[in-house]
Amino acid sequence: MKNYDKNKICYFAILVILLLLLSSKYTYLPEYINRLTPYTFEQASYIIPIGISFYSLQAIALLVDIKNNKYTSRVSLKDVTLFVSFFPQSLAGPIHRASELIPQFNKNSPIEITSLAIGFKTLLFGLFCKLIVADKLALLIEPILGNQHKHDGLLLYTSIILYSIQIYFDFWGYSLMAIGIGKCLGYDIKINFRNPYLASSIKDFWHRWHISLSQWMRDYIYISLGGNRKAYLNFLFALFATFLLSGIWHGISLNFIIWGLIHMLLFIIDDILKKHSGNSKNKYFRRLFFLATIPFTWLIFRTSNLEDLSNILKKIFFLTDEWSLTSSTSYFTSNVNLFYLITCLLIVLLVNSKFVYNRMNLMPITNTEKILDSAFLITCLLFIILFGDIGQQHFLYFNF
Repeated sequence: MKNYDKNKICYFAILVILLLLLSSKYTYLPEYINRLTPYTFEQASYIIPIGISFYSLQAIALLVDIKNNKYTSRVSLKDVTLFVSFFPQSLAGPIHRASELIPQFNKNSPIEITSLAIGFKTLLFGLFCKLIVADKLALLIEPILGNQHKHDGLLLYTSIILYSIQIYFDFWGYSLMAIGIGKCLGYDIKINFRNPYLASSIKDFWHRWHISLSQWMRDYIYISLGGNRKAYLNFLFALFATFLLSGIWHGISLNFIIWGLIHMLLFIIDDILKKHSGNSKNKYFRRLFFLATIPFTWLIFRTSNLEDLSNILKKIFFLTDEWSLTSSTSYFTSNVNLFYLITCLLIVLLVNSKFVYNRMNLMPITNTEKILDSAFLITCLLFIILFGDIGQQHFLYFNF
């Protein structure tokens, strides 16, 4: 096939995917058009396929890689179908490249017991992160952020911090479950998180959080628009387009667009700080700047409209009323058992995160390792059985 014909087919297929994504995910787009233009369009109402944002990006990546000869192996209809719809990762990622997944579909090697054991361990820990940490945190957070007009700034600020932890364990839990299921089936699914809250800066955060989406945006948007060139205007334009599209990918409401643009602004500020980070004080300031700002970006993610966002920020920054330590303390003491449980779990998980990451892909060899692995698995299983409430809270990223 001539390159010209191949390019035309590729562009047409990408256009079809984008139109399907727009028509199915952004069903409320006509409402925005009606506001901005004299024309009137009816709003469609039908079921949105779960995970369409993820497998749309994966399909586009396949087409672009074939067009650019980055994936040159022969691709059958079976390969494409499996690649786009591989169920462990089709609902909420990670987003794979063809070279990472399709060759695995064509190997006929049997599933090893080691792969099953590691997969089960990873799956179990993913369930633990979701059911015991994320879902229990949601029980604390929802009454606060869902009724923000009733609470003071200190309690709202605390809930934002907790929500930052909730969304991490919710999404990390799903990613671990996807990796675990894939491993049990004999497939290697890529890691999507690497301790993002231990990042040294905003830029480092995006190298650790939702890694597959960050890499997709970098390779297919940022670099394609010249972001890796030396010209600063190219960098700014590519950065603007990347974060704007990242926000729109999550949803076309103003909240998500603002979320993307604020991350762009934080990225630029961090880039300026990096140029003056010759001494250790500036390096610590970059880390402090990241830790101070990232929870507020999740608040934009969490609130349903700009009015709620504005009210919460006013309360946090003393523009409407003062912080009340008594009110905040009384809320958590009324949920003391649940709060202490979550606090202890978070401390254990965060402090031992390196142990967890290292143990996920290793089989125990020594007696000590076998005891630690067994204790780890039994603890996770007991907590899931005793405290897990399956089906009570959906995965947050299923919204996208």
